[in-house]
Amino acid sequence: MIGLALLLSYLPMMGYALFVWWLDRYEKEPLRLASTAFLWGTLPAILIALMAEVALEPPLEEGLERDLISSGLIAPLAEETAKGLFLALLFLRRRDEIDSLYDGFLYGSLVGFGFAATENVFYLIGAGIEGGTAAMLALASLRAGIFGLNHAFFTGFTGLGLAMARLSPRGFRRLWAPLVGWSAGVGFHAFHNGVLTLISHLGDEGSALVGCLTVIAGDWMGTLLVFALGLWGLYRERLWITWYLGKEVERGTLPPAVYQECRSMWRRGFRRWGALLRGDWQEWKRLGDLYGAAIELAFRQHQRLALGEQRWEKEIARLRERIRALTAPSRMGDS
Repeated sequence: MIGLALLLSYLPMMGYALFVWWLDRYEKEPLRLASTAFLWGTLPAILIALMAEVALEPPLEEGLERDLISSGLIAPLAEETAKGLFLALLFLRRRDEIDSLYDGFLYGSLVGFGFAATENVFYLIGAGIEGGTAAMLALASLRAGIFGLNHAFFTGFTGLGLAMARLSPRGFRRLWAPLVGWSAGVGFHAFHNGVLTLISHLGDEGSALVGCLTVIAGDWMGTLLVFALGLWGLYRERLWITWYLGKEVERGTLPPAVYQECRSMWRRGFRRWGALLRGDWQEWKRLGDLYGAAIELAFRQHQRLALGEQRWEKEIARLRERIRALTAPSRMGDS
């Protein structure tokens, strides 16, 4: 039973996590750091949240009021703060990894998927003990399907807020954006938990059905909103690549054909997969290094010019030299 619960809990969340990581098509985030974000959610965040919830448990008799405070207020505050600690640490120690809004959404959602996976284990084991395998499977379909993205979108707001602060040249926005993002995550989380708590205390099936539909609609609207903001971040990345690498073509740093490939994930994929299918491993690696250096150059140019981060001057010069070396006639002739 425990093995089945682990399988039903972790496999779907890992699949979701890999999908949002795969969507980062321009500058892939380091797999080790992405994995660390997921792992933070699976254990440290769970433990911190549990300790906070136990410490803050209201001294009230069992009933609706106590459940609303515990589930609808304390749990969202504790869990979103525990999950957000990793994002805050990332912002302080590895902020250069956050190049766009999508990166903030990505790391926030990865922490959320890890948290949901471990949380689901406890719920599924409880369902299996009470109702057997059928009850476990039914609950798994609910928690991994209808509500499977919830924790990711709650914490995705926190990640978006920190990314907005990272990418803003204005000091005031850097202060309020993380707070607004975290508050949005807590708010949606509180709405979800609060409505479900009310439903559990209702005896009227009609009201319970309306409540369920309301919370599902709210969850999915929130999920679509945070996902749309993340995709907007990817769109902005493409604009930066188009603008800054266009200037590099004018400078003679980047061949026009490579510029067009950098702007399109389909062209990049076609070129690299073509080399791989031919068995040309050197060309496959060269193209990966070339695209990576060119796209990173665009992002560093944006951070230098739009955000005023002059510390990237030496890195920009290094990336230009790297691109010239990778597009030299001798290297191009290897393909």
